[in-house]
Amino acid sequence: MELNQQDLQFARETIKNIGLFSMCSEAEIGRLMGGMEKQNYKQGATILFQGEISSKLCIVESGKVSVTVRNRSAKTKVADLETNNFFGEISLLTPRAATATIKAEADTVIILLPGEVVQSLAKENARFHEGLNQKINERLAAQKQILEPKAE
Repeated sequence: MELNQQDLQFARETIKNIGLFSMCSEAEIGRLMGGMEKQNYKQGATILFQGEISSKLCIVESGKVSVTVRNRSAKTKVADLETNNFFGEISLLTPRAATATIKAEADTVIILLPGEVVQSLAKENARFHEGLNQKINERLAAQKQILEPKAE
């Protein structure tokens, strides 16, 4: 679904306020916005399955999503994400399957940034690349800590 002017304004402001993009110039933010899409999801819909290959960065415009990880036979909820939060960054730099299932907990609108645009920016902007890697490592470490708590 195409973005209207309100969606574009939301996306621009959100991107500017997400720490991950704080080292990007106005021109780079403008590039990120090229090719953006909007998807609507009804409550209960699965947005992304664990194991699915994805190459988009997803920003929650409205609504709420849950992040669940299947570990052996059990499913563990590792996060809830609401407006201005994002997901999908883990598979952007290195092609890999999604590490979690994302499900709409309410009617939800997602803004999708094309992976190839984010990847291109990461190649050109070392600080952005470093910040993206740091966020990926933080998310993976937090997920691991939830799934494999240390014995006391």
